[in-house]
Order: sequence, then C-alpha cells, then structure tokens
Amino acid sequence: MERHERDFKGVWIEREIWLSPQLSLVEKVLFTEIRSLDNERGCYASNHYFAVFFSVSDRQIRTYIASLQEKGFITVTIRNHNERTIHVTGRYARVPELEVRRIREAKAAMVQRFNLNRARG
Repeated sequence: MERHERDFKGVWIEREIWLSPQLSLVEKVLFTEIRSLDNERGCYASNHYFAVFFSVSDRQIRTYIASLQEKGFITVTIRNHNERTIHVTGRYARVPELEVRRIREAKAAMVQRFNLNRARG
C-alpha cells in the first residue's frame, strides 16, 4: 500500500460530517481520510489506495469521490491526464501555512498597537 504524508487530525469524525444526512457512512469516512491527507499540495492518494484502505473496489471509490465532489465537499483537479489532486473545500479546507503566518503577524501587530495606545492614554 502506498504511503502518503498525513496531516493527522485524530480518529474522530466532526459532528457536522457524522450527522450529515447527505453523506453515506463510507462517504463520511472517505471524506475524513481525504482531509487527513490534504496537505499544502493537496491529497494525491489513488483510488486503489483508498480501495485497499477501506476494503472496497476501485470503482466504488470512484463513485464516492464523484459524489463528494458533486455535493461540494471536495474539489478534484487532474493535470497531465493522470495526476489527480483532491482538496477539501468549505469550512473543512486546510488553511495554507503562509496564510496562518500572515494572520499571526497581523494579530501580533494589532496587539502591539493596542498596548502602545493603552500606554499613552
């Protein structure tokens, strides 16, 4: 089985995903697995990887991925006819490290301005 870099979130499924009536049980766990593999560059796991991981057929995985995409939980990009990248969308999407850094710097600057203004007043 292929090894993929994992952004491990734990062994839970978020409440909104677990209780979602629009997702099947397999879609819920597949989405969670895709999310854990979706790093800065995206998730590159193949249908075969997921099929082995979940003990289902490649064809079933293809159907579940298409369904998650159709329902707006993931985006799928194909380059060079066979390089697939999957990204989680919406509120579960990964925030790029550069954006996290930018937010932290903006917060630090705001705290510093607040402290300077408080010291003056």
